[in-house]
Amino acid sequence: MINFSIKDCLIPIIALIIFGCSNENGSSEEDILAIEPVDSLEVELPEEFLQFTSWSTYNRQDQQILVEYGLGSNNSLVIHQVDFLSGEYLEPIVIPRQGPNGYNSSDASVYFKNRDSLFVFPATAPHFYLYSRSGELLEKYAYNATDNSKYNVSGYYSNAVFLDEKIFIPTAQFIRFDDPKIFTKSTPVRSFDFSSNQFIDSIPYPSYTKDKSITVDRLSPTIEAINQDSLVINYRFSDSIYFWNPATSTISSLYLSSDKLGKSKLFDRYPDRSQSLEFKLKETDFETVIYHKKCLYRIISHVDEDDKSLEAYEILQNNKRKMTLLEYDLETKTKRLYKLPTAKYFTFIDDYLYVGGISLREDGDKTLRTFYKYKLE
Repeated sequence: MINFSIKDCLIPIIALIIFGCSNENGSSEEDILAIEPVDSLEVELPEEFLQFTSWSTYNRQDQQILVEYGLGSNNSLVIHQVDFLSGEYLEPIVIPRQGPNGYNSSDASVYFKNRDSLFVFPATAPHFYLYSRSGELLEKYAYNATDNSKYNVSGYYSNAVFLDEKIFIPTAQFIRFDDPKIFTKSTPVRSFDFSSNQFIDSIPYPSYTKDKSITVDRLSPTIEAINQDSLVINYRFSDSIYFWNPATSTISSLYLSSDKLGKSKLFDRYPDRSQSLEFKLKETDFETVIYHKKCLYRIISHVDEDDKSLEAYEILQNNKRKMTLLEYDLETKTKRLYKLPTAKYFTFIDDYLYVGGISLREDGDKTLRTFYKYKLE
C-alpha cells in the first residue's frame, strides 16, 4: 500500500531568490539569474521548537502568513505562524492527538482557509476536520468516497483551493504503489462539496502517464488557484503545468521548464530501491507552483547534466542538486529563471519575498531564525 506520509528527505530543502515579473533587457529566457537580498530579519523561535515540519501559507489583511507545523510533545499537532511585518511568531495553535478535540492520527496535514478556519487532514483517516484559530474542533467531515479517496500531500508543502464553494484537494486511494496501472486507477485531484458531503469533480492524470510508473513520493500534485477562474495543477514529474477550468470542466497544459533543467522522467515499471534512490538524487523535481501578482512561480530541483555521471552518494555529499525558480508572466507570456539558495520556506508580501528556514543562531537563551528579504521589481 502507499505510505501517504512519506517525505522526500534526501532532496535538500528549498528556498528561492527572485528578481520579479519584469524582464531585463539583454537577458535570455534561458539565462539563470540571481539577485542579492535587500534586507534580513531574525525571528525568535517559539519555546517548542519543531525539528521536522511541513508548511503552508494563508492571506490575512492582504499579507501572507507563513504556517509551520509538525508533531510536538505527546504527538500533539503544533501549528506555528510567522508574521513578517511584526517580525515574530504568533501564539501557537496546539491540537492534541487524542480525545474529543484531537486529530486522532499518527500525522496530519494543515490548510488555512483564513485566520479563523483551518482544516486538518489526518493521515490515512476517512475524514477531515475544521478547527478555529484557538484550536477548537468545529466540524468533522467524512469523505464518503467509494474509492477511499483522501487528502494526500507530496513533499513539505500542503495546500487546498476553494472554487465555487467546493474545496479542491490532492488525493490518493488505496492502490499498491507498484501497480502497473497506478496512473489510470488513481485520481490525483478531487473537489469536495460541503452541502452534499461528498466528492464531486475528479481530475485525472495526464494521458501520457498511462502504463507508466513513478516513485511514490512524486505521485501527488500541488495545486494553486488563479483567482476563481482556474485551478493550477503541478505534478512533480512533469515539465508542464495543467489548468482545470471549473466552468467547463476542461484541462489545458503549458510547458513550464527549460532545457537547462533537464527532462522529466517516468518509469516503464516501478523502480527498485537502488533505482528510486538514484532517481530522487539525479532527476528533475518540479516541486511546487505559486501564483502571485499575475505570475506563476515554479520551484524546480535539478542536477546539472555534467554531474549526473557522479555516484548518488557524491551528489548528496557535495550538494550537487540545485534549485531554480521559473517565473512565468501570464500577461506577457514570458518566463525567467532564477538561482535559489538552500532554504525551506518562502512567502510573498507585496513586492517582497521572504526566504528562510535553515539558518539558526543562538543569542543567550534565545534561538533566532534568519529570513532574507528580496525585492520583486
